[in-house]
Amino acid sequence: MRIAVSSLGCKTNQYEMDALAEDFRRRGHDIVNENDIADVYVLNTCTVTAEAERKSRQLLRRFRRQNEKALVVATGCYSERRDLSYLADIAIGTSGRDKLPHMILQAIEKDHERTFEAIPATPSYEELGAPAVPLETRAFLKIQDGCDNRCSYCAICIARGPARSRPLDNIVREALELASLGFKELVLTGTNINAYGHDFEAESKIELIHVVEALDNIQGIERIRLGSLESPTITPLFLDRLSSLNHFCPSFHLSLQSGSDQILKRMARRDTTESFRKAVKLIRESFPDAGITADLIVGFPGESDEDFQKTLAFCDEIAFLRLHVFRFSARPGTRAATMPEQVPGDVAQQRSEILRKKSDALFQNAVHRHVGQVLNILVEQYDKDGFILGYTPEYIHVKAKPETPETPMPGRGDIIPVKIKGLDQDFATAVLL
Repeated sequence: MRIAVSSLGCKTNQYEMDALAEDFRRRGHDIVNENDIADVYVLNTCTVTAEAERKSRQLLRRFRRQNEKALVVATGCYSERRDLSYLADIAIGTSGRDKLPHMILQAIEKDHERTFEAIPATPSYEELGAPAVPLETRAFLKIQDGCDNRCSYCAICIARGPARSRPLDNIVREALELASLGFKELVLTGTNINAYGHDFEAESKIELIHVVEALDNIQGIERIRLGSLESPTITPLFLDRLSSLNHFCPSFHLSLQSGSDQILKRMARRDTTESFRKAVKLIRESFPDAGITADLIVGFPGESDEDFQKTLAFCDEIAFLRLHVFRFSARPGTRAATMPEQVPGDVAQQRSEILRKKSDALFQNAVHRHVGQVLNILVEQYDKDGFILGYTPEYIHVKAKPETPETPMPGRGDIIPVKIKGLDQDFATAVLL
C-alpha cells in the first residue's frame, strides 16, 4: 500500500509518526508524501490551540478529497479530546498507537470498516512498533509521555494522561539503531521530560541526567539535545554532570510562558521569574555561550499592559536567543477557559507581533556576539541558491557558503566548522573553512 503519515504540533507528535512510518516500511509498504495520492492517510492531530485543531480538521478533509477511496485515520491529542469520527474512518486518541498498523490493515481487509476506539492510557510507557526514523538529519527520541503539572491553560496534560517514563534500556536500544543508520544528532522529546523517572520505583533513582549520560557513550552519536526544560530541573549537580559529557549541545529551551509573576501564578506554573533567573544564571556559569530559548504565551486572562511590559523587560534581561510566541487560546476543559478578564483578540494579536519583533532583535544581538567565532554546524540541507543550512550546538541557524570555489562541499549529515560572518534575516551567515 501507499501510506502517507502527517503530524501537527510538537516534536513528540512527529516522533510518533516517524515510528509509524518506519513500522509500515518494515512491513513492505511505501511511505509517500501527504500531498500524494495514497491508499491510507494518517494524521497525528494537535489540540494545543484552536488553530491547531482547525488545521487538523482541514487536513483530514483534504485527505478525503485527494482520494475518496482512501482510508483516513485520525489519532493524537485532538482526536483524544474530540470525536473525529465524522472526518475519519479510524479514530483513536493518544493511547493504542502500537495497535494502529493492525487496525489499519484489518480495516483495509474489511473494506474500510469504520473504527472508533477510546483506548485507556496504560499505566506505563507505551512502546511503538519500530524506531522513529526521520527523513531529516536529526532524529527525535521520545523518552516519556504524559504530564502531571496541570497548568491552568493546558489541554495536553488532559489528552496525554499522567507522566510515564520509558525504560532506559529501550531508549538506549533505539538510539543504537539510529546511530547504526547514520544519525549523529538526537533530540530528546516527550510531553514533560523533566518528569523522567519520577514514576519509577524509588529504589531505581533513574532521572533525566542518566538518560543523557547513557546516550553520550554511544558510538556515532555526536550531538544530544534536550527538549523543553523547567527551572526546577536546572540544578548545579545537573549542569555539572552535563558539562562533563562529550556530546551534549549547550542549547536550553525553557518553558517560561510569562515574565509576570502574577500571570505565572494564574497559569499555575511551577516557575517564578526569580527561579527562572537563577536557573539561567546557573546555565551561563556552566555554559557561557549557551543558546537559551523560551516559550511565551501572550493574552492570557488577566494580562494587563503592565504584565506585558514586564515580559518584554524580562526578555531583554535574560537575553534569549529566540522566543516561541503563542497567543492564548482557550482550551475547553481547562481552568483558564472560564477565567474572568479574557483579553480581546486584537490586543493579544498586537502583543504577539511586538514579542515576535523582540525575538528577531534578540536573535540579531546573539548572532553579533558570535561574529568571528568558528562554530560547528550539522549540515541539514542546501537551499535553492546553494547555501548550506544547519544549526550550531547552541542552536543558531546558519547558512554558509565555501570560502573559495576549491573548498569541498560537505554532505547532508556531516558536521563541519564554519566561521560566523554576520546576519541575513533569520540566519547567521558563515563561510566554510
